[in-house]
Amino acid sequence: MRVGQLTILIGVIGSLYMATAFAQKGSDEAPSKAIIVSAEKDDAFDRTVDRLLETGRFVRSVDKDAGFIQARVFLKDRRVISAKKGERQTLNLVLRPNHSGTKIVLQIYSEDYRFGGDVGNRNYYYEENGIVDDDAVYQEILEDLREHIER
Repeated sequence: MRVGQLTILIGVIGSLYMATAFAQKGSDEAPSKAIIVSAEKDDAFDRTVDRLLETGRFVRSVDKDAGFIQARVFLKDRRVISAKKGERQTLNLVLRPNHSGTKIVLQIYSEDYRFGGDVGNRNYYYEENGIVDDDAVYQEILEDLREHIER
């Protein structure tokens, strides 16, 4: 009986050790909605703001000390027959110092611009979609930022 209890105890301790090791390893790596660039935080912040402006995004708010940037972009819907006129995306970027440079975390909030009613009496409104989950959208923006910051 004691051998069985000892085996279970060793298994639990080993599992906790492995979970701790994996959690520590994951904290140094950037998730799919973040990148780590080799530039210092202030330089990365300035270059990020410059790139957002260059790519037609409207910079709504910046706080350099906090490392926060908020920008917006409106993407028109090119379909002829659609109740959706476009999509408004709000980008929140948070820059934090990292041991190897700066970590940039991106969050994108999406809203569809739609209309209802008839031809003579249209009602326009924004329909909230929430936070975008598509990793490809994040990677496209983040890789563009990485190229601009690290050149």
